[in-house]
Amino acid sequence: MTRRTAARSIVALVLAVASGWTAAPALAGWQLSGTTFTSILYNQGIAYDRARGNVFFDGVTSTTNSGLYRTNAQLSLTGANFGVLPATTEGFNHTGDLTFDPLRRRILLPLECYYPARGGNTCGVGAIGVADPVTLRFLYYVDLAPSQIAKAMWAEIDPSGRWIWTSSGTHLLVYRVADVNPSVAARQRAGATGGIVGQDLGPVLPASGVTGAAFVSEPFTHARELLLALNPGPPALVSTTPQRLITVPQSFLNNEPEGLAATRVFDVSDPLGGVLHWQLLPKITLLSLFSRILNYVRSDPAGAQLSVTASPPRRRRIEGPALGRAAQRAIVAALR
Repeated sequence: MTRRTAARSIVALVLAVASGWTAAPALAGWQLSGTTFTSILYNQGIAYDRARGNVFFDGVTSTTNSGLYRTNAQLSLTGANFGVLPATTEGFNHTGDLTFDPLRRRILLPLECYYPARGGNTCGVGAIGVADPVTLRFLYYVDLAPSQIAKAMWAEIDPSGRWIWTSSGTHLLVYRVADVNPSVAARQRAGATGGIVGQDLGPVLPASGVTGAAFVSEPFTHARELLLALNPGPPALVSTTPQRLITVPQSFLNNEPEGLAATRVFDVSDPLGGVLHWQLLPKITLLSLFSRILNYVRSDPAGAQLSVTASPPRRRRIEGPALGRAAQRAIVAALR
């Protein structure tokens, strides 16, 4: 698929979302299958390596850095880097909803400078960082053109492995995966070139607060759609198919939506009991240091009414890295 064809396709899909945004979500297309309680360290994003069954998480660990974590298919921790970001001239300290590059075997981290005490986004630059999925070591980063995007809150590689999707405000942006490479990063650090420019598909999103995204496929037709997690307001998932909308009443437990990930249909190694996995954070206090993943399966083909307010059929708690009291306080301060 060419860039122009891909752009036309996604614009048509997202415009369908925008046109149906105010409509009642009668046929959501997804059914809640369970809830998984995980470590508070997993607080910004989730990504899945389909080839090896690894799950990657990231999240703020302090006001100055973020962590990167790898688990196996049973969500048992197999690797951790509690301070993944090196010192940069921009001052990057925050990673958003990450994505896994299956063709080049690397983790892509959306980067921003987020210092609430200094006014929020202090550098006005977004970037895509690259990390090794085995060592979890940060390798390099490529700046995005500030004229298009001031911070990168999420990144998602499409199923072809050729395009990186993200957003700025209500504008949907698409970048070539091949442009995120060590040569471009080196030229940028030397001042020889500016941030890479993506395809701006226009103000086609229904809201500006996108915190995560995932591409999902229909199990039989293999039709693809892009799901977006939206914030502020009641946490919501909106699809690129009209009237496929999931909202969760805002509460102490459902306070802030974060990352999204999709796993394979009929994947027997998937312990979460679903295909779509959505991170939600509670209101963060020293008594609520956990993250939750809502797990969804496709709803009945007849389109039965979806209710996410009912008790889920399965709840599971999975322990993450142990945290000392000082680390707990640091995370609480960073997430507020």
